[in-house]
Amino acid sequence: MTTETAVLAILDSKETEANAKAEWIAEWVENNRPLLQAGLLETDPATLLGELGSDQHRQYNQAIWLMMHDGEQTPLMQFIQQVVDAGLTDLAHDAWGYHLAALHDAMSDEQWEQYQKRIAA
Repeated sequence: MTTETAVLAILDSKETEANAKAEWIAEWVENNRPLLQAGLLETDPATLLGELGSDQHRQYNQAIWLMMHDGEQTPLMQFIQQVVDAGLTDLAHDAWGYHLAALHDAMSDEQWEQYQKRIAA
């Protein structure tokens, strides 16, 4: 998405902004998945697995149990993919904040004022 398109989306409506955000995050995740797998992002899959919550630990343990007892690897692979996807999405949300800051820097004062009025409404 070009800077001009993103600025217009932000100025247009909250729905358009939400759609632009979702599209940008999806693109960011796709573009950065190979970087995560190559260890070139600020985290890696092993670190994401190390940061599981208690509910996720139960799922992880169950997937490991299925692999060890039944030889079924699919649940473990699906679980790892879910953790990686969630981690990438969290990173993308952080990156979106930086992206918005860059868009703000590219906006004219008038455009920024219009945006502030719209989000205050």
